[in-house]
Amino acid sequence: MKNIRIIKTNVDVSRILEQLKQYPEDWGSQKNIVDVEQLDPTEYTVTVDVLQLIMGGVETEEQYVGNTEICIKTPAYEKHTEIINYLGKYFKKLRRCGFLALPVGEEVGSHIDEGTYYLSKDRYHLSIQGKYEYSVGDETVIVEPVTKRHQGQSELITKSDCDNSHRAKIKPAP
Repeated sequence: MKNIRIIKTNVDVSRILEQLKQYPEDWGSQKNIVDVEQLDPTEYTVTVDVLQLIMGGVETEEQYVGNTEICIKTPAYEKHTEIINYLGKYFKKLRRCGFLALPVGEEVGSHIDEGTYYLSKDRYHLSIQGKYEYSVGDETVIVEPVTKRHQGQSELITKSDCDNSHRAKIKPAP
């Protein structure tokens, strides 16, 4: 596979999961941060719970968050030490970092992460609970719980005007 690569399996995420359960109020809390606005909600619809630990930022209202290197730790970052410590063992620098909670039957539809920020960034995913199907372009893998994945940015990252062959999609697996 050229777009998706499993880099570690059998990861013990029990402490991460416990900490996520300990702070349920952190899900969606990024919406309550002063001076934070969601991108156009008619274009960027979010139907799943999001826990953002490090989010993108802008210096002026004219900037697009996908075109800046600004990364801001949210208040939730300080509470979720287990995931931060875990990721710190493998990655020298943490950039934008968040969790999605997909309810049964929901999926993250086909999409391309837009903006210059994503042109030089790999995506790392850690399945904490549940089995799901992950697709990039014409490749699909079934990701079991506690499987850490890496998808190569050079194959995944494309310009927003490209065809659908390099879009990413996540959905629950049977």
